Amino acid sequence: MSSDDFNLAVGDRLKVVREKARLLQPEFAERLGISPRAYANYERGERTITAEAIKALYEMFSVDPVWLLSGPGNDPRSIKTPTRPELLAEIIIKVEQHLARNRLKLPLEKKARLIVLLNQYIQLKGKVEDDHIEHVLSVSSL
Repeated sequence: MSSDDFNLAVGDRLKVVREKARLLQPEFAERLGISPRAYANYERGERTITAEAIKALYEMFSVDPVWLLSGPGNDPRSIKTPTRPELLAEIIIKVEQHLARNRLKLPLEKKARLIVLLNQYIQLKGKVEDDHIEHVLSVSSL
């Protein structure tokens, strides 16, 4: 995905969040602590959103940064989405199986962070994708 495509996709998701909040661009920008012009550029995909703006979206509107940056779709996701225990259990089992199969050991703190990240992603997708878990674990185990 090119940076232009990325910025347009993020802009589309920003617009959805703003409209769901029933705010005009200047009002939304003010709540985020950024200029209306900067916000308009983000929403049009003409500028890459900053970490500060992402943090403000999380703090003010509970927007999941992973969803904002990568989707899927234009259905705003909250970081406060309840955890589905059956998916979390499946993630933990798959992580342990991958580590055992590849004779790998991860420090507990790193393993916990990976499980949290995978859980956030999978909560958004609604299902466990073995390929995604394998890819994340293979990259993280380097």
